Amino acid sequence: MKRSREIMSKSLFAIFMSICFLTTGCIGEEEVDIFYGEDIIPSMPAEDFTLIDENGENFSLYDYEGDVVVVAFLFTRCPDVCPVVSANLAYVAQLLGDLYRTEVQILTVTVDPWTDNSSVLDNYSSARGLDWPHLTGELEIIEPVWRNFEVGLATYDSDLDGDGVADGFDTCADTPQGEEVDNEGCSESQKEPSEVQAMHHPLSYWVDHTTGTIIVDKEMNQRVWWADNAWNAELFVEDIKLLLDE
Repeated sequence: MKRSREIMSKSLFAIFMSICFLTTGCIGEEEVDIFYGEDIIPSMPAEDFTLIDENGENFSLYDYEGDVVVVAFLFTRCPDVCPVVSANLAYVAQLLGDLYRTEVQILTVTVDPWTDNSSVLDNYSSARGLDWPHLTGELEIIEPVWRNFEVGLATYDSDLDGDGVADGFDTCADTPQGEEVDNEGCSESQKEPSEVQAMHHPLSYWVDHTTGTIIVDKEMNQRVWWADNAWNAELFVEDIKLLLDE
């Protein structure tokens, strides 16, 4: 009798588990990637903020509520990835056509507010023909924005050859002690004659940050993350269109 009850219990359990696998109510819905970029699961709210744009005017994220918003984090002194990201965003704007600035917005937030004031950002964007907001602000205001978008950030002043230019910018290692250098950490003795230029105040610190561009949906939720070193503009636009269709 006891064995019969055990067999019956196991049979009922098997039936129950079969029903669970055939429905979504018992074990929950499976998370499915739907974007070409990295899905942010679960989505994270993009908190509102007010920063200063390249024209010195206040800009608030929620001014764009109801639109899909592309948010990039860059800095103007960045010599490698950031200019590429800016060019990619310009290409995205071109691919979007009439959707850009009507249903899709782009904005850039600096990770170097110590250098990137409105004037510097205006020079950066104007020189590259970039027509979206480039934002800066006081550290206590911009730091919560970095945290909300999970931007990892560090500044450091490592300068192995002691020439006053942080190693991240220094293209001339082992500068002879005491020689004046340019913004790339090169003294006259380290250049070919045709490369000698006027000297400028050296850049004494470097900014390192996690690189990524986030797509925010119409309800101001962070939905897609694209690594800045793995871009495909056409697929990026497809992700934007998926969000527009929601």
